[in-house]
Amino acid sequence: MLFISPMQIIFMGTLLVVMIITSLVLASKNESTFKFLIWVAIILGLPFIGSVSYLIKHYALSQVKTNNLLR
Repeated sequence: MLFISPMQIIFMGTLLVVMIITSLVLASKNESTFKFLIWVAIILGLPFIGSVSYLIKHYALSQVKTNNLLR
């Protein structure tokens, strides 16, 4: 039987909250009002999937912008 310790629950909960807050802050800085509201609904509606998808989108676009500036 698999047991999850209280420390693992606290760690995962803290990680989730940090990811959600980071995603919301980045979205508020980089998105227009309408897109920001859509991302807020996605991030808060599906916390793990929404925050991970926004972080991937944000860092993937920043890599593309950086590569375009270097050319």
